[in-house]
Amino acid sequence: MTKSEIKKYYKIIGYVNAILSLLYLLFSIENELIERFFFAIAINIVYNMMYFFFAGIYKGTMRTRNHNKFNKNIGGIMLRIFAFSGMLVSIFLLYILVSNVISFHEYLNLYMICIPFGFFLGAYSLWIDIKKE
Repeated sequence: MTKSEIKKYYKIIGYVNAILSLLYLLFSIENELIERFFFAIAINIVYNMMYFFFAGIYKGTMRTRNHNKFNKNIGGIMLRIFAFSGMLVSIFLLYILVSNVISFHEYLNLYMICIPFGFFLGAYSLWIDIKKE
């Protein structure tokens, strides 16, 4: 998968996330309207933050890692571990979210399903940047 494909999937899942947030805002009757509004905004912010946090780490650490060969080698190893653990944590987060929804019959919490995908896409974007080195 290339960076352009990751960005394409990021946009598609972002639109799905926005639609799910709007559906939660309209159809949830458990909370007040203002609480639902802030939940919908928070879910969208967390989705975007997870992606941009991981995707921006490579560019943010480029200047520091290029000072010498030791920083480049050790920094690259650390970023690989960080990207791999981010992908694993996103899969684990998705499993926990789906299993809690199924076991507790709280199907309304599925509106948060896009957060692990943003997490995974950001970590995978970091992984691709590191592999290019």
